[in-house]
Amino acid sequence: MRTYSARSIIGSNTSKRKVIQPQIIIAALMTILGVGILAQGFRWQILEADRFKTLARSQYMENQRQPTSRGIIYAADSTVLAVDQPVWGVYASLSNDGRERDLFFKHKDKYVSTISGILNVSTEDLSEKITEKFMFFKILSGVSADKKAALEQANIFGEGTEGFGLYFEREEKRIYPNMNLASHLLGFIGKNSDGEDVGQYGLEGFYFGDITGQEGYTYEEKDSQGNVILTAEYEPILPRQGKSFKMTIVPSIQQKVEKILKEGVAKNQAKSGSAIIMDPNTGAIIAMANYPDYNPNEYWKVTDPWIFKNKAISDVYEYGSVHKPLTVAIGLESGKVKDDYICNDATGSFKLYDKTIYTWNKQANGKLSLGGMLEKSNNPCIAQVALETGHEYYYPKLKEFGIGSVIGVGLQDEATGSLMPYEMWTKLDLAVASFGQSIAATPLQVLSAVSAIANEGNRMRPYIISEVQEADDTIKYKPQVASTPISEETAKKVAKMMEGVVRVGESRFFFNRDVPQYSIGGKTGTAQIPRKDKAGYYDDRTNTTFVGFSPVENAQMIMLVRLEEPKLNTFSASTAVPVWIDIFRAVADDLEIPKK
Repeated sequence: MRTYSARSIIGSNTSKRKVIQPQIIIAALMTILGVGILAQGFRWQILEADRFKTLARSQYMENQRQPTSRGIIYAADSTVLAVDQPVWGVYASLSNDGRERDLFFKHKDKYVSTISGILNVSTEDLSEKITEKFMFFKILSGVSADKKAALEQANIFGEGTEGFGLYFEREEKRIYPNMNLASHLLGFIGKNSDGEDVGQYGLEGFYFGDITGQEGYTYEEKDSQGNVILTAEYEPILPRQGKSFKMTIVPSIQQKVEKILKEGVAKNQAKSGSAIIMDPNTGAIIAMANYPDYNPNEYWKVTDPWIFKNKAISDVYEYGSVHKPLTVAIGLESGKVKDDYICNDATGSFKLYDKTIYTWNKQANGKLSLGGMLEKSNNPCIAQVALETGHEYYYPKLKEFGIGSVIGVGLQDEATGSLMPYEMWTKLDLAVASFGQSIAATPLQVLSAVSAIANEGNRMRPYIISEVQEADDTIKYKPQVASTPISEETAKKVAKMMEGVVRVGESRFFFNRDVPQYSIGGKTGTAQIPRKDKAGYYDDRTNTTFVGFSPVENAQMIMLVRLEEPKLNTFSASTAVPVWIDIFRAVADDLEIPKK
């Protein structure tokens, strides 16, 4: 029997391999486990802390969304111009219940054909979204109550299963019951890049935050059974309905203005047209129209974005000879130009430095009084009146008339105007500005400026919102005097001269033939359009404007009509004037304008 010593056996094994001690393995595993626990703890407590807080809060807190409606926009006679209408978001919805899923997919084809037929959506797109694993997705937004009822009553899956496979969520859709009426004043509710509602243009754009209001939310603590704990603290956010706005426009007058303006633009082959009627005693805008217009219910059908713009407040243009009564008024007010001022136009031109100012037809008009200058629309003589006044007096008065300043009527995209800084003015700038070149304004600013002459020297701040309604509170707008650039005496003198323009001037044929029984004062403006590619003006493009008020004494209305680039004729007397007269005849009785 052989015997071996322990020493020799151990020596033999250790020479072949090392033995890993169990405690080392356990220590390594514990280290790995500890690192994993720390990493997971870091992820839960730091990286995903908000998610788990929300999840924990949802187990004992319940929040409820309380939607609110947008405010209503009314006309002066309380006609509804914009309002929210209940519509529905339609969703395909299915639970995890096996029996329900079997029933649904057994009739899937019928479901797809019925839903697509009622909602007019693509059968292929709907079918592709209904996979074996689907549970919930949105089919369509803005579904009417009638179509919702049709979906609910559709017997797709057999008796007693009405509405199965569908879920409805209440939404609000903005509608404009009068379609195109006052579209440029209203604007519309569109979508931003994220698909959210946003006001665009007009009142909807300018007052979107006020009209929209604020949704409400409630946060209530509950027990493990889902019952509300009445003693727990919670902080509800109460819903605030959007503010409602009442406008100053009169729908019946607005409708007539829009119709006649559209006809005038078409007849004169103009690019666009704008018209504004205002009460010069208060500044209330009775009508404001542009053509082309659009239907805000279907704003996406408009192919040219410029059609959305309210050109009556956003287009800054050189308005021409409409400015001449302002020059005469400023000259008289300065005291440097007297009532008996006479200008002798012997050549039909006036030279200043190396520049020559001509009459519109380059014909001499002879000796002219201040009224005669307006009747003949004489550029050389008006320029001399301005130079006699001096730009140190003339320029500040332009600012008082509102030229170069934004009015702030409360509509989106209102422009400021263009008036060169005072320190840059030269005598030549003053001379050409006197007859409405080198200075620019919006049609509303031009109307506002001339309204001071119609209203005994007081320029009222134009406004288009008469009331703002919020809950039980109503804020009413009070007319405000924006400025008093001239005295009552000066205003009456110039207003009388403007009556002579209508009855004796270049437009006398139309006024004496069509509205002889009314007292009207006014002034035409035919302005060349500055070139975009180089200095100077286009030879064959003009903007034609007429501003008139009635009666001449104690005027009750003032109206501006502007046509952009009329092709039939380039002069105001043959384009803007007839449109103005047509509108005036249509609305004179509505406005209770007295006859002579």
